[in-house]
Amino acid sequence: MRVSVQYSTMIVKNLEESVRFYRDVLGMKEGYHVDLPGNSGITIMESEGGACVELIQNEAFDIGLYSVGTDVDDLDEAIRVLEEQGYHTTQVVPTSVGKMCFVQDPNGVRICLIEHSEEYKAQWMK
Repeated sequence: MRVSVQYSTMIVKNLEESVRFYRDVLGMKEGYHVDLPGNSGITIMESEGGACVELIQNEAFDIGLYSVGTDVDDLDEAIRVLEEQGYHTTQVVPTSVGKMCFVQDPNGVRICLIEHSEEYKAQWMK
């Protein structure tokens, strides 16, 4: 099973302010932005080393660290291994980039397991 950390997801109170901080103060680059219904949006901030910070403004969630996002090569295998070790995952859901589920580490931190589609990998993960 291959798992690689891709990003940390943070729920923020003001997306523009947070983007400015990560871009202008920390020197990260804006990867892409998605507007969501209401006063919500997502911006991916890319670091020089390849890891990203996913900033989400959405009043439905508490401010702070939401999850650590990982890329897995085989989500079904990852779930099987986790369940063999006594961990429980959420239901697998389709996403615009593939499919995903969550598991909590022993400290209660949400880990997002994402298996990206072949189309996504061909376009974005070169």
